[in-house]
Amino acid sequence: MRINTAVLSLATLLLVACQQGQASNSSEAERLVPPPVVEPIDPVSNPVAAMKARKQQMSVETDLGTLRAEIMALIGEARADNVQQCRVVAFGAKPCGGPASYIALSVKDKNEAQLMSLIGKYNAEMKAENDRLGRMSDCAVVPKPAVVLENGVCTLTKGSGGDMF
Repeated sequence: MRINTAVLSLATLLLVACQQGQASNSSEAERLVPPPVVEPIDPVSNPVAAMKARKQQMSVETDLGTLRAEIMALIGEARADNVQQCRVVAFGAKPCGGPASYIALSVKDKNEAQLMSLIGKYNAEMKAENDRLGRMSDCAVVPKPAVVLENGVCTLTKGSGGDMF
């Protein structure tokens, strides 16, 4: 008797849970398709607007490339006297969230606050671009690697899944 009551209760809960996920049948509750992230422009019917949209998209990509190059130039060879001067920093953004990779850098003879600010700006702009373009990824978590000092250079451990700088 006790088992029958438990089974009946469980079946009732399952049926109620299934009903909660469904929308009502009224026309007011009809599901709407969200607008596209990037509005498609037909190059045949409006070639000028299509070209402008493409140039705008390319300029955003160029800005990220320029910012990345600036960061990499500031990091340089990542020379350090000891491993305490080395940092492992998340770099880039995956569309599902989290860092795209990690980089090793040295704070020896560098303005750490300025460098971290630029990396934060790059990560935020990469996330915004991913959202704007509706990008998708594998959603795999990139594990944070360790850093070692090899021949005076901060280096990520091999097989860590991050970029080696």
